[in-house]
This record gives sequence, C-alpha cells and structure tokens, in this order.
Amino acid sequence: MIKGDGYELRVCRSAACPMAAVEAESLVSRLKVLLDTASLGEFYRSLSLKDQKRYRFRVALSACPNACTQVQIADFGLIGQVVPQLAGECVACGVCEEVCEEGAVTLQDRWPLFDTERCLNCGLCIKACPKQVLAAEVKGYKVLVGGKLGRHPQLAKEVVALTSEEEVLHLLERTLSFYRKYCRRGERLGVIINRLGWENFLAFVRR
Repeated sequence: MIKGDGYELRVCRSAACPMAAVEAESLVSRLKVLLDTASLGEFYRSLSLKDQKRYRFRVALSACPNACTQVQIADFGLIGQVVPQLAGECVACGVCEEVCEEGAVTLQDRWPLFDTERCLNCGLCIKACPKQVLAAEVKGYKVLVGGKLGRHPQLAKEVVALTSEEEVLHLLERTLSFYRKYCRRGERLGVIINRLGWENFLAFVRR
C-alpha cells in the first residue's frame, strides 16, 4: 500500500503475479502523481476536521479480476482486463475450456468460442494455451467507484467495463474534482454519490 497525504493507493504485485492480466507498474506511478497533485491532505485540513489522519481517499488497483486489493470497497477501483481472441490455427486441445472458471470458453467445430456475457477477461485461457494461438485483442481496465465499508457498506459501481490507461487517468481526475467540489465533512465518495445521484455523478466525470 502507498500512503500519501490524504489518500491511500492499494496495488497488487502485478509484475510477480502469474494471474496478472495487465502490467500495471506504469499506471501506478501515474496514479500517484495525479493523487499527489490533487492535494487531498490539504483539502481535508481546509475542512477543519477532527482526527484528520483518518480521512483518506482510497484508490485500489488489481491487475486481474481476482481483485486482491479489494477494489469493490474503494472510492476508485481498477481491475485489469484482457479480451481474448483466436490468433492462430487451433488444434482443439481443449485446455482453454478446462482452465476457464466461468465456463466462458467452449469448443465448437474445433474452434474456441468465447461467451462475452460470462467472460471476466482474466486472460487465463491465453496463458494456458500450449500452442499460443490465443492472444490479447485489447487490454485495459474496468473502473469502479463508490465502494465502502462502515455502518452502511456498499459495493462500488461500474463506470466503464473496459477502458484505456489514459481514460482511467481522466476519470480519476474528474472523480477527484467531483469529490473536492461536493465533499463537506470528509465523507466517502459513495456517500456523496448517493446524496447527489448516480446519473449526476456520471454526467460530471464524463465531461
């Protein structure tokens, strides 16, 4: 965990984890720069809050859908995604079908078919393919916001299912602007969204 002035950034060990769907190291550095620039600690101090050290904006990044950094209860959560595609001649060994925990891959007429409704874009089928005929069509991140624990816990809601690193940074910048504008007592982002409405939040961050 990276603790900054007024924020915490939870990150997984993507470089060392065999489950990682994306390489997140460069994004982590850019997230930290953006969070430092937001001066959240100074913002909290401007609210004259008691016990200011306990107020933090929480960001979590997981490089795969296992979400070991608990992105679902973060103010701003990211989950690494990789969309699989067939990029060579399949030998119909069935390994991709066997490793998929979601039942999203089936072999039909010697070709793997991907059920996009079930697929979590974890990339395990790509890693397992012994002939390396499965590849990433696109990589990116799912963005979630508004998660929290406490007296009234709630899971973060999805803003976008798959987007680029650049768009992630834009969405975080807009989310921080929203938070600084409407936060009154150091409350969590999810509380503010509940008060103002989900559609109003989306309209603000998508400008």
